[in-house]
Amino acid sequence: MKKTILASIVILLLIGCTGMAKHRRYIRDGVLFSGLNQFAFVKEWGVADKQGTWTEEGGQYRIAIGWRGGGVNVGGRRRAFNDVWVYYKQNKILFFSNYSLIAYSNWDEYQKMEREREELPSIMK
Repeated sequence: MKKTILASIVILLLIGCTGMAKHRRYIRDGVLFSGLNQFAFVKEWGVADKQGTWTEEGGQYRIAIGWRGGGVNVGGRRRAFNDVWVYYKQNKILFFSNYSLIAYSNWDEYQKMEREREELPSIMK
């Protein structure tokens, strides 16, 4: 029985390692898509230059970059912890949920879009 359990653990570890290796290869080749493991980015690109969190409330997203904690409290309830990572050298902003990539953008384009969004209300007045 112990041998069976040990063999199962070894097989699962090998499967997990090959999956991570695939993710790392995709990242190395610049092929980004949803579902890539967050830790594969650390292995390939190192620690992000900036880290933060994002939350969703009523269809609106709020991003806090440069702040890192054990979760986000909104309305007195503890919410899911989601990561935002920025890599300057790769010009990427990455959005993770449950350790998986869910979205990404070029950092320059993202900053431009945010500046335009902030300028829009003043134009509309």
